[in-house]
Amino acid sequence: MEPWYQQLWEKMKRLNVTLLVVSLLLPVVGVLFVKSACSARATVALQSLWMGQLEFVFWGVLLMFALAFWDYRRWMTLSPWVYVAVLGTLVLVLIPGIGVERMGARRWLFGLQPSEPAKLAVVMILSWLLGRQAERHRNFRGLCLCGLLAGLPAILILLEPDLGTALVLGPTVLAILFAARVSPKIVGIGVLILVLTATYELTLIRIAKADGMDPVKSEQLLKWSGLRPHQIDRVETFLYPMRDPYKTGYNARQSEIAVGSGGVWGKGYGRGVQHRLGYLPVAVSMNDFIFPVVAEETGFAGALTLLCVYFFGILLPGTIIGVRCVDNTGKLLCIGTVTLIFCHIFINIGMTVRIVPITGLPLPFISQGGTFMLVMMMATGILQSVAIHGRSAEAVFRR
Repeated sequence: MEPWYQQLWEKMKRLNVTLLVVSLLLPVVGVLFVKSACSARATVALQSLWMGQLEFVFWGVLLMFALAFWDYRRWMTLSPWVYVAVLGTLVLVLIPGIGVERMGARRWLFGLQPSEPAKLAVVMILSWLLGRQAERHRNFRGLCLCGLLAGLPAILILLEPDLGTALVLGPTVLAILFAARVSPKIVGIGVLILVLTATYELTLIRIAKADGMDPVKSEQLLKWSGLRPHQIDRVETFLYPMRDPYKTGYNARQSEIAVGSGGVWGKGYGRGVQHRLGYLPVAVSMNDFIFPVVAEETGFAGALTLLCVYFFGILLPGTIIGVRCVDNTGKLLCIGTVTLIFCHIFINIGMTVRIVPITGLPLPFISQGGTFMLVMMMATGILQSVAIHGRSAEAVFRR
């Protein structure tokens, strides 16, 4: 038997270098821009929030390597227990006196957000289930089970409320089902349901909020949407951006100005006017709206570079790792993880430039948020684990 240090060295040689470099580089870049955004805060304590983010990056790196070197085929057998544990925390966070409520939402438990690891837990349980017994779960009964496993945490997350986090589960689950070669009709129906739901909500709110609409009818239509008042305001801002630019549409408007004012090369690190002068509210500039800070200070060149780093440094390597893996569980794990990261990138950047409504999703590896940083680092650790322990697939891939 080889010594432990030689086994460790062999595993290190199998790491995906591109993914590793980007996974270590992006969080550092994120801390720098969180520090820049924090510089506009009123007190020294708030200006030092970036130090807490740096601490989470440190623990995140340790988690990443721990998951990477631990064979995913072994710890994936624990996915049912992880799923049950996460489901329990989602229930606890809703209980008054246990879960902490901030800004009208009950999302925190002991300083962490259970909704973040819940997304990975769903990816794990579905990958484990479909990877082991794909044929058995391709029927209607099996798909109902998959829907239940994804739906339970989604409902609990919606009750917090956290619509954005629940939304990313839809595309992620569909991607896993598609990769598991579930009936195209079933996947197609799922996609159609998502599209029709989005169309229904947008159309309903557009009609209800149209100029000259009777207030009574408008209120009734909005009840049919099933959305909360602040969520309706966000959709209305997306549909009618100039209707209320100084209240409900303020963040979105200032975000667009910040992104556009960066020009080609930006104003320089720490010199962003929009957030430093408080036009882009300091409460959101370091988390949900960190991309406008990056775009203003680094310009179009920096924003484009960030997008390229995401694509060529995380999404593409993660997809390649999944394609090369002949183990179904590892393949599905990679597809689900990559889709989850992509949804966060697309929705976060999209809402800052008004491609999609504001949902409050953070930007991977960049936004301030300890739990989210830990989960993103764990996600890259999952991809690296498949890269290390699923390397036997590469011989097949090269033929």
